[in-house]
Amino acid sequence: MTTHSELVPLLVVRGAARAIDFYERALGARVLARYEHGAERQLSHADLALGSALFSVTEEARGWNSDAPESLGGSAVVMQLFVSDAAATLRALLEAGASSVFPLQELLGERMARVRDPFGHLWLLRERVEELTVDELQRRRDELYQRFAAQRASAAATPPESKETLPPPAASRQAPKARIHLVLGPVGAGKSTFALELARRHGALRLTLDEWMAVLFRPDRPQTGLAEWYVERAERCVEQIWALAQALVASGMGAVLELGLLQRTAREPFYRRVEAAGLGLSVYVLDAPRDLRRSRVQARNAQRGPTFSMLVPPEIFELASDLWEPLVPEEGETRDVSFIDTSKR
Repeated sequence: MTTHSELVPLLVVRGAARAIDFYERALGARVLARYEHGAERQLSHADLALGSALFSVTEEARGWNSDAPESLGGSAVVMQLFVSDAAATLRALLEAGASSVFPLQELLGERMARVRDPFGHLWLLRERVEELTVDELQRRRDELYQRFAAQRASAAATPPESKETLPPPAASRQAPKARIHLVLGPVGAGKSTFALELARRHGALRLTLDEWMAVLFRPDRPQTGLAEWYVERAERCVEQIWALAQALVASGMGAVLELGLLQRTAREPFYRRVEAAGLGLSVYVLDAPRDLRRSRVQARNAQRGPTFSMLVPPEIFELASDLWEPLVPEEGETRDVSFIDTSKR
């Protein structure tokens, strides 16, 4: 007796019709079959193809244990998609509404990038640039994980200025219930609204660099030399915010921080600072398509609602968006990191 088997992923989504449209636009998927149900003939299932690869999309039906990522709080499965041009595929996905999880980079003989589609499913784009044997791949993986381990050890080792500056050993230190909640993301991703919700949920205090800068320094803003003027004052504000955040956690209250930290070179020193102080850290990374973020900023500039702190001109929005660096995998490897798509908020 012979059998023939195929393994075909079935993606559960909220809004199957919108999902099919997204996969057609972003990935060039072909619809092989569509199935509808009910008197209104709502789309319930479709079979699609990406080249010779097959996958299906189905509408969420929780009573049948068909749960979309939004209902589960994320997806534990990553769709690996081998492509001839990872950069072009990534660009098409982002333009169609996907959000970046980690940026395009060369790793283990491939160009790779990971995105989350608007329906919560994760996609790993892979473009092979070298033909490697299994043994060579294993050797490179060993080197990569050794490098990760060295980076973690370096981050944990903070040279003390004196014995008094060392935190007590982990075994003798009881982890506080209160913690630092760090909210990251590009401008217009919805960080301020999310941070307010987070502060209410945890009974914490929200501390936002933009608000401090606006209140303390906006009347003194110069016409020229703005970059140098801003950086020096922002650094002073961050130091005071950090001191206050430590005091809040020590009192059991906790702190929700919005500090910018658009690039990894700015984030890593902050991670080390929190870890050296022995504080708990949760990181929330928000993102949404650039066009949506731009429209949000324009609306916020006009309405000046509760989360408005300062005017963001179009050129500043574009500059800040270009500066944003999504988190790379090793940033979240040993930390509590949540990635949140705010395009539907």
